[in-house]
Amino acid sequence: MGMSASQSRFLMLTAQKSNNEFQAQNITFERLMLAENVSRWTMEYEDAMQNQTLLYGQRGSTNINYAARLHYDDIVRSETDGGMSMSLISATSNKIVVPSLPDPMPEGMSKEDYFVCPDVNDADFLEMNLREGNFLFVDKDSRQITKTDKKEWNKYTYNDSTIQMFVTDTYDKTDDAAAESKYNERQEQFQMTDKKLECQLKKLETEHKALETEIESVQKVIKTNVEASFKTFG
Repeated sequence: MGMSASQSRFLMLTAQKSNNEFQAQNITFERLMLAENVSRWTMEYEDAMQNQTLLYGQRGSTNINYAARLHYDDIVRSETDGGMSMSLISATSNKIVVPSLPDPMPEGMSKEDYFVCPDVNDADFLEMNLREGNFLFVDKDSRQITKTDKKEWNKYTYNDSTIQMFVTDTYDKTDDAAAESKYNERQEQFQMTDKKLECQLKKLETEHKALETEIESVQKVIKTNVEASFKTFG
């Protein structure tokens, strides 16, 4: 192989090696992203399997109805109508939480006594604020809890023994089957994709070794040609 041909071959092999390394880097990065997705999927799966919900009227039930979410109406409805006959108080404003102002206004009350919160009718919003301690239970006739020491406010929370006569805090099993099926499907897809990428990476590694070997061979030829040229003109 002549000097010119050797140089051309060397440049072509070097370009192939660079492209090979670039492809390998991309595949490694893609596998890393897949692994991060698996971590996220696992967290989603664990959250779905461990999420809790507040149910109403399920205390002592042998067959729990997971659709019986606690709603605002369950809290304020009278006991004779199957409710708790209680009110909610905002822990920050000490005002009665209502979805809208009562009409007519109860005697001795004004709109300043109420904290209007339309979202309280949403079960998810209600549960979040009960768990975070933003909303507290009080008897129907109570106006505020400012006269009670904050250290004793736990008696007004959703997990107080009195409240637990009505409200059950339990794991939500309604989404477990769907979450497990989705997780298994994702894991199967991950295994297939990662295996495919692993095979591609191994193929590139084999090609890379072959390119390095051939580059070394061409370099030796070039070195020999250079040395022969110097001897000719020496």
